[in-house]
Amino acid sequence: MRIRTAIPVILAILFALPVNGQSWRSRPFEIYAGIGPANYFGDIGGTPHEENWYGIRDLDIFRSRPGFIAGLRHIPGRFLAVNGSVALGWLSGDDKGGRNEARGYVFNTAFLEISGRGEFFPVRDVRLLRGVNRRGLVRNYGTFSFYLFGGAGAIIYRVMPNEALEARRERDNLEHGMVTMVLPAGAGVKLGISNTMDIGFELGGRYSLNDYLDGFTSPTATSNDIYYITTVKLVYRLSGLGL
Repeated sequence: MRIRTAIPVILAILFALPVNGQSWRSRPFEIYAGIGPANYFGDIGGTPHEENWYGIRDLDIFRSRPGFIAGLRHIPGRFLAVNGSVALGWLSGDDKGGRNEARGYVFNTAFLEISGRGEFFPVRDVRLLRGVNRRGLVRNYGTFSFYLFGGAGAIIYRVMPNEALEARRERDNLEHGMVTMVLPAGAGVKLGISNTMDIGFELGGRYSLNDYLDGFTSPTATSNDIYYITTVKLVYRLSGLGL
C-alpha cells in the first residue's frame, strides 16, 4: 500500500472520535421499536442440577417466547438519556426435564410492561471506518454507542396454567393480583447506519416485586421471579422540532 494511501486510513482509525460531536444536541429525541425473545427464571422449570451456574443453566431456549418493545428516548446531555417504553410479550415455563419434573407444572403468561429508566453512555457515537475510495480517502463512517440502564416500571399480566398447576393453586388457595412493579436493568449497543437511523441490540433483565408471574410460589423460593427481554431495535433520531 502506498504511503499516501495508507496515511488517511491510519488517521481515520487512530482518530476514531465521536462523529458529529453535537449530534445529540441537534437530534435530542429518538423513537425505536424492537423484537426478540423473552425468557423467564422462576419457580417452574430450570436445570435438573442443583448447580445452575448462577441461573445460566436454568435458561430454556425452547420456552423462549416473543417480546416486542417500543419507546421514546430523550438525550439531555452527552452521557445521559431518559427513556420511556412499552413492552408486550409472553413468558413460559415447564417442569419437564427439571428438578421438579414429577409435579408437571406448565404455565404461559401474557404481559404488558410500562417502564421508565435512566441511561448512562460511557461510549457514544464513536466513529467506525466503513470504507475508503480508490484514492484511499475515507468514504463514510458508521458509529458505535454502548450504554447501561436502570429504572422502574409496572407489569400487567395474565397467567394461563396447565391442569396440574391450576389444581395446586386451588388447593393452596393462591390469590394474587395481576399487576406488580418491576425493576429493569441491563445494557445495550447502537450502531449508526446514517445520520438519522441506528440499529440496536439490548439485553435487559426485570426483577419482579412479587413471585407470581408464573401463578405459583415455591415454599423454598429465595427470590422473586425474573425475566429477560433481548431485543434487536430500529432507532430513528428526531430533531427537537420533529415531535
